[in-house]
Amino acid sequence: MSVDALTHLLPSAEPGVQVGGVMRLRVAAVRKADLHLGLVGTTSGSVLRGVPGTRWRPLLAERRRRLQDSGLIPLWDTPEPTSYEIDDEREYSSLERTQRDLAWLGSGILRRIAMFHNVSTAYSTRSWTTGDEWIFELDTHRDVPLAHDIFLDHLMDEVWGLPLRVTRHYCNCHPAGTARRGHQCTFYLEHRRPEVRGVMQIRFRWGDPVYGDDARERLEAVDADRGWLDRVLPRRPGRPADSATRRGGSR
Repeated sequence: MSVDALTHLLPSAEPGVQVGGVMRLRVAAVRKADLHLGLVGTTSGSVLRGVPGTRWRPLLAERRRRLQDSGLIPLWDTPEPTSYEIDDEREYSSLERTQRDLAWLGSGILRRIAMFHNVSTAYSTRSWTTGDEWIFELDTHRDVPLAHDIFLDHLMDEVWGLPLRVTRHYCNCHPAGTARRGHQCTFYLEHRRPEVRGVMQIRFRWGDPVYGDDARERLEAVDADRGWLDRVLPRRPGRPADSATRRGGSR
């Protein structure tokens, strides 16, 4: 997962081709298992905390070597915006504007990211942006209540939540145990002030595991929290408990 994060986040340039990764993102520091990231020209920052034993420096060196061997230019150590990034921002100005329009939403969600673990009943969350929409897909196992109203109530809480309102929705809830293999309820949320751009689309999906019947075992193998697993992917009666030895306790 550490390698996957570096591959998708850290910016690199192929001359004559669009910059890959997050433009203007820089490595600010490495402190034990923590990788500190920041954006050029801002005071914003984020920390990627690896599992105990994560060694970011060798991973960064290997990422750099692979890029250079492929003729690409790593950009994450440059203190100023590079010409590649500036040219891309000029070439894809509409895309940059859309990303800025969604910045308030991304910042607000990041500050409440624990909701997806503590409040949601989903065992899997995916997200991506398209146009002015930030789309989330939350998959809930058919043996667990969908409970999307509880999640939305927390997300839009008057004090602790985001200033969002539901502008439209399509709900197709059915009780557990029906003959249907699954269903999806989709909600569109926008800022309470109509002039603020950006839409959050949340797809609450309910049904069979999208990653196969061994999804729980695969999460146990990477030391996922057992309390969370029991809540979102309960073990089916008669299925033997996993015998793998855990190394670090619940995290």
